[in-house]
Amino acid sequence: MSESIGFEELLDSPRVQIFRQLGKHIRNRIRLLGSLFVFGFVLGYPIAGTAVSFLVKQEHLVPDGTSIIIVNPLELVILRLQIAGYVGLGLVFLALICDAAAWRKKIDIPDDVEIPEISQPARFRILISIILSIILATIGILYSWEILLPFLLDYLHQDASSAGLEETWHLQAWVGFVVSLTLGSAFAFQVPLVVILLLRGGLVERGVLSKYRRHIWFVSVVIGAMLSPPDPLSLALLAGPMIMLFEVALLVDAIIPRGG
Repeated sequence: MSESIGFEELLDSPRVQIFRQLGKHIRNRIRLLGSLFVFGFVLGYPIAGTAVSFLVKQEHLVPDGTSIIIVNPLELVILRLQIAGYVGLGLVFLALICDAAAWRKKIDIPDDVEIPEISQPARFRILISIILSIILATIGILYSWEILLPFLLDYLHQDASSAGLEETWHLQAWVGFVVSLTLGSAFAFQVPLVVILLLRGGLVERGVLSKYRRHIWFVSVVIGAMLSPPDPLSLALLAGPMIMLFEVALLVDAIIPRGG
């Protein structure tokens, strides 16, 4: 009996009530989110066709003697549908973030639940972090587009040619390879920002990162090996920048003084 009463008290607790309000709020937004997904899907389908056409025309991504083919009549349509779906989901995700920020101001927060306010200096630091993240992601995308992808695709082409094979690349697999490496590079170039935030936020000590430096290097090499062909040069093109950016972050943290 006491366990039943305790469970009922838990369900009626202020914090659980907040989650109930959140669930009710999301249910009220289902139709709006569904409409937004459909809008993004319809908008994304022609954009996907333009994007695929743009990729195929990039000569530095298609080595000489290589053909991009489809293996069934619906392959291009399916690929465009997938991309359109991602566009729709992206719009829904952004809408949820904006809606959550607006909902936080309208929710009835119980008196015994404290939600810390973000100070003006903290908001400024968050804004700077977002801007730096976008800049680093852009640099990573450019690195992938201009250096990493041309090298790896040319390497794969040369490797197949040396074996006397005629190359025809599957459209969906080729687009997936290009997109995954591009996004992977964008995330990999977030390393210095993550390291600086961990150090300046007091979540980890500089000595700990220095102590486990070799382990971090090894993890970078493993990630590079998972994303690249098994040769030293292509591995270095992926793991090398991650290791260098990690070391640069440690150097920046040592040079720039911390605020009081």
